[in-house]
Order: sequence, then structure tokens, then C-alpha cells
Amino acid sequence: MNRFPHPRRRGSTLLLVLFLMAITAPLLCMMLDTHTTHVRCVHNDIEIRTALYVAQAGVEDAMSELLADSKWKAGFTNKEFPVGLGHTYTVTLANDGKDIRLTSTGRTAAGFTKSVTATLSGF
Repeated sequence: MNRFPHPRRRGSTLLLVLFLMAITAPLLCMMLDTHTTHVRCVHNDIEIRTALYVAQAGVEDAMSELLADSKWKAGFTNKEFPVGLGHTYTVTLANDGKDIRLTSTGRTAAGFTKSVTATLSGF
């Protein structure tokens, strides 16, 4: 009795496996690339939001200084917030006579920046 009844079909399984690998390998590469891009986008979003929140903290800090001393006009330069993480904000004040405009720029440790402007009346 012959173990291989169809000698013409020898190697067809190998061809089928190679064909399936040729189809699935590019799909797997595309999925990994998409995942990597998604992770980068999420990281960038976190950094931009962190820069925005740091800039808002600068506005709040400047407003508390103004409430304590209405003649305060010094602003802040690269004040670290929160301490130890490397995020900083810079706040400038502009007075046009009746309103004070605060401009705060937050910068993350990774270098992402975002600015916030607030106009205060009655000071």
C-alpha cells in the first residue's frame, strides 16, 4: 500500500502556508503601524492638554498675586508647576488703563506649549 496516493499533490500544503503568510504578513505590519500611530497621537494629546492646564495654572497664580497686591505687575518667568516635573509657565501682564490682560504660556517638559489669555476688569 502506498503512503502517498497522489504524488502530484506533494508540497501543496507548503504552498498554501506560504500563500497565507504572504497575505497575513502585510496585514499584521499595517495593524502594528496603525497602533504605533495611535499611541503617538494619544501621547501628543496628553502633552498638549498638560501644556494647557499648566498655562491655566499660571493665570490662576497671577490672579491670586493680583488679589493680594493690585500693584503687582512683575509676572512670572519659567515658574515650574508642579515642582519637580519640569513643566513651566510664563505669565506677562499688559495694562491698558482699565483692564489687565494676562497671557500665560505653559510648556511641558517635552517641549509642547499652549497659551491662555485672560482679561481682568476692576483692578
